[in-house]
Amino acid sequence: MRREGIAIVLLILLLGILLGNIRYLDNLVEEIEEAVSSSSAAWVRGDTQLAVSEMETAMEAWRSAAEYAHVMLRQGEIDAVSDAFFDLSAALHEGKENTTDAYLRLFYHLDSIERMDALRLSSIF
Repeated sequence: MRREGIAIVLLILLLGILLGNIRYLDNLVEEIEEAVSSSSAAWVRGDTQLAVSEMETAMEAWRSAAEYAHVMLRQGEIDAVSDAFFDLSAALHEGKENTTDAYLRLFYHLDSIERMDALRLSSIF
């Protein structure tokens, strides 16, 4: 009976850690998406300096979570988001016409992280 109790406690602890991880990831992605949205809105208004500043804020939030990301996310996801940030940065600094596409790619990759790491029955069984 004692072993079963320990196993139950460990399972509950693992579930708590899993839910905490999902919450942290959701908050991180939400913070980054808000900054990218602000950047996009500034770019649409023609305020390139604010757009670059907000994009750099989002990129710094992504970089600050690098240790977490390298442990908890797949390398492909990390590379895709990082590449999308650098593409967006280049597009903003160079004033390219495809800046909207760069924003959309970044949003897509951020959204895919949220979708892949969401808790659902198929991710358990």
